[in-house]
Amino acid sequence: MSYHLPSHVSFGFVGGGAVLLDIEADRYLMLRGAEAGALAALGTSGAPRSGADPALDRLTARGLLAKGPGAAVLPISVPAPTASALELAGKAERASALEIGRYRAGASLRLRFQGIGATVARWRALKARHLRGRADRATDPGAMARGYAAARVQLPWRRLCVPDSLALARFLWKRDVDCDVLFGVRIDPFAAHAWVQKGELLLSDNINAVADYTPVFRL
Repeated sequence: MSYHLPSHVSFGFVGGGAVLLDIEADRYLMLRGAEAGALAALGTSGAPRSGADPALDRLTARGLLAKGPGAAVLPISVPAPTASALELAGKAERASALEIGRYRAGASLRLRFQGIGATVARWRALKARHLRGRADRATDPGAMARGYAAARVQLPWRRLCVPDSLALARFLWKRDVDCDVLFGVRIDPFAAHAWVQKGELLLSDNINAVADYTPVFRL
């Protein structure tokens, strides 16, 4: 019997266990012991190393795994950021506060009225549409991120990591920058954060703002 991750579930190994994000249910789950071990053992093959495993049955019953072929049961893997565009010296591309405000308001309204699952689905479609055949034509994503940050301070809304990350990503995707929105967690005490990153370059935060977080979701 093989297993795969449902499309709405992703995870990372954190603090001796596995933290799963069920994006449709908008919930994080911490797995330890047998369940975390069973998840790790699936690896790239998607099949347990031995016969029936009660831990896999429990995960399947909870909708966190699915039987049959599909997405590999692997943790989110991205390089740790080594620099932040907001901390590097350099020019800032001019950005419109009106455009940024439109993206930020759109993200907030979708999150409020449609939830995180539907919002992520919408942003996935936007990413595919904006980057189809055009990704990485931009020469300086750092300058664009700095321009966004300079214009963002003109808006009246307080910073919230999820809608702000979604707005920044949409702004960059429209300019052919192939970047990712990452959701990460830390343990003891538990906290979650979202940020935007391209390769090893952080585009939305200072380095120390994300240093303690392990990615568990990638958009």
